[in-house]
Amino acid sequence: MNYCTYDQYAAAGGTLDEAAFAPLAARASRLIDRMAFGRAEGHAAACEGCAEALADACIQIIDAANAVQSARTPPGASSVSNDGVSMTFTSGALAERLAAEAAYILANTLGSDPHGLLYRGCF
Repeated sequence: MNYCTYDQYAAAGGTLDEAAFAPLAARASRLIDRMAFGRAEGHAAACEGCAEALADACIQIIDAANAVQSARTPPGASSVSNDGVSMTFTSGALAERLAAEAAYILANTLGSDPHGLLYRGCF
């Protein structure tokens, strides 16, 4: 399930066209499912407030993923200097850094998470 539509994305100020939006929306939705342990889809269907929050998180994750993809540097490079031909690389895989950023975005968007979508303990 995609948590946001192209119309919601465009209304929020998104700049991607629909063809570029579709794979990023699917990836962002999978990240949300991963962070919420599969509980978000069923809950979004029943709770309008959470559906809006999840759509907002999806839009923000799409923007973050687009920023990673559109960077004109080699994968993992944090800075590039053309004159001295030096490159600085960051540690950690790009996918895991995006997942960490997605977790931060999702936690901020859900706020206090009153329905426990991000709860990692036992029920």
